[in-house]
Amino acid sequence: MSSTEAANTELSATLALDMIGRAYLALALLYETTHPGEFGDVQQKIRAYVEDNFRIILEANRNGSLTSGTVEGASHLVNSILSETEHKVATMIRPSQHLRGGTAA
Repeated sequence: MSSTEAANTELSATLALDMIGRAYLALALLYETTHPGEFGDVQQKIRAYVEDNFRIILEANRNGSLTSGTVEGASHLVNSILSETEHKVATMIRPSQHLRGGTAA
C-alpha cells in the first residue's frame, strides 16, 4: 500500500469513527432523556465491552498485520468519544421532577 493510500485509509477510518461517535452521543443523550439517571450503568458496560475488544485486537495483532499505531489510535478516539459522552450526559439539564409528572414528597 502506498503512503497516499495509507493516509487516505487512515483519514477514512478517522471520519468513520467520528460519525459513529456522533451517532453514539446522540443516542446516549436520547437514552438519558427518556431514562433519567440510568445512562451511567449502561455506559460502564459499554466502556468495559469496548476496552475488552481493543485488548483482544491488540493481542491478536501480535503478528503486526495492522499498521503500527492503528489500534492505539482507534482506541484513543473511541475512549475520547466515550469520555465526551459521559461529560455531556453528566451536564445535561434534566427536567424537574414536577415537569416529568412526578410529585414532590
